[in-house]
Amino acid sequence: MLESTKIISVALNPAIDRGIEVPNFKIGAHIPGRQLFRRAAGKAVNLARVLSTLEVPSMLLGFVGRSQQKYFEASLKSKYLSCQLFAVEGNTRENITLVDPVNKIETHIRDRGFEVTKADLNRLKKKLALVCREETIVIFSGSLPVGMDEMNFVELVQICQMNGAKVCVDSAGYVLRACKPMKPWLIKPNIEELSEMLETKIDSPERVIEFRNIIEEFVSVAIVTAGAEGAWLISKQELLRGKVRIDSNEVKNTVGCGDAMLAGFLTGITKNYTLYDSFAYALAVATAAAVSITPADISKDNIARFLNCIEMSKL
Repeated sequence: MLESTKIISVALNPAIDRGIEVPNFKIGAHIPGRQLFRRAAGKAVNLARVLSTLEVPSMLLGFVGRSQQKYFEASLKSKYLSCQLFAVEGNTRENITLVDPVNKIETHIRDRGFEVTKADLNRLKKKLALVCREETIVIFSGSLPVGMDEMNFVELVQICQMNGAKVCVDSAGYVLRACKPMKPWLIKPNIEELSEMLETKIDSPERVIEFRNIIEEFVSVAIVTAGAEGAWLISKQELLRGKVRIDSNEVKNTVGCGDAMLAGFLTGITKNYTLYDSFAYALAVATAAAVSITPADISKDNIARFLNCIEMSKL
């Protein structure tokens, strides 16, 4: 474990992401395209990569297909990141993003991936019990792999909390709902995931604040994202809505922006920023990710630029 590491990102179902640019994409047609990127990814991996760029030490735990283990370790090697992924049988899923720059449309194709066994889960449980302690923040980001259900997930959360760690969950709505009795420290759903979590349709971003009291009973802090509409921070201390003024033509790829936002927020928290300032920094980091064609690839110059373009309101 890296010295002073307080953040552990858990990748239960990582991926290899490929981006292909296809102008005027049409279903069923034969159209020339070009590969924009291919890299180790998944929400937890993206989070760890952005933290590394921001020079925040973190550990990446979880699973990876046996034949892709060396690829992940080599591509994520960094002085700020300790990569400790357990190899499992089967292949890591490979996702494809089709980018149509003419019509400004992204199409995301999601693969299924490997299956984890009870033995695999037990290895991860033992590792979490070993590395979790007070002042540790553990982030579970992304989908659950085949072979793991929400009850298995709750067990992992319990192990972290029993050892004094704060837990953050960024996953599907049904996973968030299963965690409600555990009262995690932080969740980061988008509008659709929040609707699934609350089992009610939230048909407009403005309706988010109607559920403030319910959300506050669930977690200490919630960051709810709504794409171009910005995001909300909900806690007993603050109720904030923020977005960044940006020319839409600058946006290159929205994949990984939510992961970048979470990394920015955690960076602020570890540096003892206020919730307000941590949220502002998160918005700037997310926007810096959006102007890059490669997911979770950010420039510090862009972060500084977008910090001056934030519109924030206290509600």
